[in-house]
Amino acid sequence: MADSDIDRGKRPANLPAPPSSASSSSSAPSCAVLHKDYLSLLTLVYASTTKSSLTLRPQEPAYSAALGPLRDLATNITALTTCATLFDVYGFTLASDARLSAREVCEAVRALATNFLDKNGEDYLVRAGTVHDLVDQAKRDLSVDNRTAVRKRWISDRGMLEDTYEEVISMAEGGNDDEIEDGEDDFGDDEWDELGLGSSKKLSEAEVDRIKKVQPLLRFSTLLHKRVQLDILSDASTATPSLEALDALPSCSHGLLVASEEVVAALYAPQNPANVASAITSLSTAVKTLRLTLEDGALLPRRNGDVDELTTGMATLSVGGNGVNGQKNRDARGWFETCFAQIEKLSQSTAVAVVAESSDTT
Repeated sequence: MADSDIDRGKRPANLPAPPSSASSSSSAPSCAVLHKDYLSLLTLVYASTTKSSLTLRPQEPAYSAALGPLRDLATNITALTTCATLFDVYGFTLASDARLSAREVCEAVRALATNFLDKNGEDYLVRAGTVHDLVDQAKRDLSVDNRTAVRKRWISDRGMLEDTYEEVISMAEGGNDDEIEDGEDDFGDDEWDELGLGSSKKLSEAEVDRIKKVQPLLRFSTLLHKRVQLDILSDASTATPSLEALDALPSCSHGLLVASEEVVAALYAPQNPANVASAITSLSTAVKTLRLTLEDGALLPRRNGDVDELTTGMATLSVGGNGVNGQKNRDARGWFETCFAQIEKLSQSTAVAVVAESSDTT
């Protein structure tokens, strides 16, 4: 299993699906018990780290007094890593978070132990503080279940996705009026691109018009991402999806974010219409992947209302708000279906229009 896959919350191809049989569930502690044990072990690691640091001060180490705390620290670290492996049965996303936190704590403890062996290890307090900080962070961040762990990943991407959309709004409303004038900075366009900051060139009128054509597509895709969090991943959701279905969502979220960022990058001056059209196609593909994942995992809400009011209702939603509009409880399932249809329609029409503009200019 690759560490990079765990860090991204992506299920490696060679990882077997989590056990779902009654025997597997009955043979493992409940998720709530594991969660409580994990937090307790982190507290013990914190305490034994403190005691070990106090007894092994470089100025006056008390080796005999340190034997007990060091033995406790080794025992607690072993128990922590073992506990982290037991989350697998309750979902890959939750398990990967627990493993990652445990690994970070273990690496910090190893660095502290190495410092103890150094007679000039004056920064032992800093390394002990690092262990304490990582333990505190792990205790704060560990989710109570797999749905919550997936939702945290989703929320993290949502913030960046909304920032991306706000960037497009700024470009559409003012072009590059706030950008640095040519010749006023020490960076050329190539240098700005290398830093991932886009070009410093001003947008032409045609390029601003092109941005305005793409903006509705990004608005709908950003709204879609928001509603998955509110309607599917919230604690209020009555759906009981499988662990595999939930674990497939973080990669969909990341794919949607990357595709949206590619669209924005293509909209910086000077624009290449072919690149803009290609980025739109990639965004459409990311949305289709999300749709298939939601459908295959039976994650979409059940239909319970009149679909005819949905198109009008969608126009009243905001990208950045945290609340759910009153239209939501009419028919959340229909909202998703309408949104998917709108995105597909906009993707096709916008890409065609951009390609046509490219042909007209050649």
